[in-house]
Amino acid sequence: MTLNLVKWACLAGVATLVSACGGASSGQDSENESSVALNYDMSAYLSQNIQQDARDSLGSHNSHNSNGLTRSGNFTSDQILRGQLSATVIGGANDGQVEVFPWTIYLDEDTLQVSSNSTLTLDPGNYDFELLLTKGEQQYAGYANQSVIDGENDIAMTIKPIIGDLIDDVTIIDRLAYFKFKYALSDLAALASPSIGIQVDGSAEQVFTINTQTGLTNAFVNLPTGAHNLALKLYNASVQVGRSIVAQENQVIAYGTDLAMDIVPLHGELQFVLTEDGGDANLSVNLPAEVVDEVGGVNNLTATLALVGVKNPLQETALMFIQQPNGDYQADVVLTDLQYEDVTVSMTFTDATTSDQIAACNHAWTLNNQNQAFTCDITLIRRAVVNSAILAVLGINVENQLGEPVAGAVITNANGDTLGVTGSGTYGTSGYLKVYLGAGDHDLTATDLASGETKTTTVSLSPLEVENVMMTLEAPAPTNPTINGFTDAYDPANWAISGVAGYTMDASQFFITVGSGGGGKTASITIPASGTISFDWAMNVISAGQYGDSIKYAINGTVYNLSTAGTASGSESGISVQAGDVFEFQTWGTTQSSSYNATFNNFVFEPALVINGFTGNFAAANWQPEQLGLNYSVSQSELVLSTTTGVDGGGYLYVPITTDGVISFDYNILGSANRISIAYEVRRGPAVPSFDQIHEVGYATSGSYVNIPVQAGDYFYIATSISGVSSDTSFTMSNFVFTGN
Repeated sequence: MTLNLVKWACLAGVATLVSACGGASSGQDSENESSVALNYDMSAYLSQNIQQDARDSLGSHNSHNSNGLTRSGNFTSDQILRGQLSATVIGGANDGQVEVFPWTIYLDEDTLQVSSNSTLTLDPGNYDFELLLTKGEQQYAGYANQSVIDGENDIAMTIKPIIGDLIDDVTIIDRLAYFKFKYALSDLAALASPSIGIQVDGSAEQVFTINTQTGLTNAFVNLPTGAHNLALKLYNASVQVGRSIVAQENQVIAYGTDLAMDIVPLHGELQFVLTEDGGDANLSVNLPAEVVDEVGGVNNLTATLALVGVKNPLQETALMFIQQPNGDYQADVVLTDLQYEDVTVSMTFTDATTSDQIAACNHAWTLNNQNQAFTCDITLIRRAVVNSAILAVLGINVENQLGEPVAGAVITNANGDTLGVTGSGTYGTSGYLKVYLGAGDHDLTATDLASGETKTTTVSLSPLEVENVMMTLEAPAPTNPTINGFTDAYDPANWAISGVAGYTMDASQFFITVGSGGGGKTASITIPASGTISFDWAMNVISAGQYGDSIKYAINGTVYNLSTAGTASGSESGISVQAGDVFEFQTWGTTQSSSYNATFNNFVFEPALVINGFTGNFAAANWQPEQLGLNYSVSQSELVLSTTTGVDGGGYLYVPITTDGVISFDYNILGSANRISIAYEVRRGPAVPSFDQIHEVGYATSGSYVNIPVQAGDYFYIATSISGVSSDTSFTMSNFVFTGN
């Protein structure tokens, strides 16, 4: 804003300001006075100071405690921030006149909610409002400009921390420079408990808890003019996830000039140098200094690298880091007999003096040429940082079906992020991995890349909990990949060829030639799995037979003509076939004068979507239950859907259909009802079913429904109802299979 000379001439103190310059309410009599209340947002709050050597501050950090109160009427004295509020008239006859008021706010340090019980009475006009507050050795400031009208006025003000020297004059807030952080509020959405550390000229690091509702887009700066070193660290709870760019940390402070700094992920760099054929690889690892600083020096750091893939068995090696001129650290190792493929690389970093794992770097890469460089996000646990998100420790043991520990199993979370690789630590069996996780539910998956076996489990953790989980790998569900050309199950060797004509059949085409004498060729195969067939065809008639020449295909003896009228070509797609069908390619020349060439090529078999059990689109979460009577409950796993029904009870479930196909399942009923009914119905929308197809059964019976047709957009319902029951009756549905068309 433009500085006002009257304002800056009147800085002798509160008494002088009011008496000599005249307050907004004392400089003239006014019939219209306005009430002004301030509404605050707190952008960030100092939670602690960390000395430069973080290890020295462990256990002796200075943090604030809060009672967790959120209502302004229940704050305690230690939640009060005290200071001053100034109101300066802008424009008009009293331009530049200032009033300064003692001021307090109430701050809930857990939620960063702010309230105040003070209200001002001012003459209508335009004002600069400047707020200066102090808690301990930390100051906070706010600034707002607003026109005050007759009546009630709410002034919105964001309170921001002041970085640098202490201020004793509230009226200079609007002259302070801004320290601008280049990230948006949306960038914090992935951080459960964000905070930022700010270090000035190597002094103690100040850690500010960030308000996730407003974000800390900037702070006030009050430093002497000249060169300063400013370093930033971004935290999620006690885990450091970002840092400032080193090249931006040297800043020149000048009056009226704002500072702007970027924050980038905390990361390491790896460089692979490989030969053209793979083999031994020279690996160089670059590590940011923050990781080494956390353990108090490189001699206290134990670092291990693990690499694993389908073709590459688990390799482990220790990393010995040497400090570089830029302050970071580098380790050089050799990995033997590497092959090109997708690999997972995991690095763990441990404090050798305490055995605490303080950092990790996990990522998947593709090794496919001579020289490659990668970046790897590093999660660094700053043990000196106090935060409400306290981690739990989880020990993971992975074994195979024989009970043997599995080294090299990759552990991922529900988002697909790699948490680590079993057997890569410095302690424990080959199938063991220790990870640090936040409180809550975690879906974890272990994958043995060599065998393709996986296991997913859910663990629930509390803060500071120490837990263990055993994961036994299971064979992956069989997959039916698309077949292109006459390969795999449709290899020429699997076709039965008959007829009188010359032919060749290879992976790309089935070619038939008839020079004279008529006749043709048939290629026949039994379809191994349900799906669809597509192909191109062409027939070049050199000399037509008396009754024409034909090219066609057949399914189970039903013939589909492609052409019976001379030279022609075309494409067929989406031909539905079921496992066990007999499929044929056929050509025929009707008389001895027939002469032609025919080709079937661009053959594609697309397997049908097969879902076994209550998985995929038919997982438990996609079934919606509705109760038709009392005493109806549902339970569901990947293998079995069960309902329990009491006296005169009943209910139904429905699931949306996303793909055309057929549904089959077995059912079993146990109970002693006079009448037990189950029903299915297919409807085009989620409505109460009429269940025209009722299947009434007696006590302890079972049965099956096979190949119920459904289409995308349908809703599939299953219902049970009973009457005259003397005890609970259970219905189970198992061996559920959906086969797409």
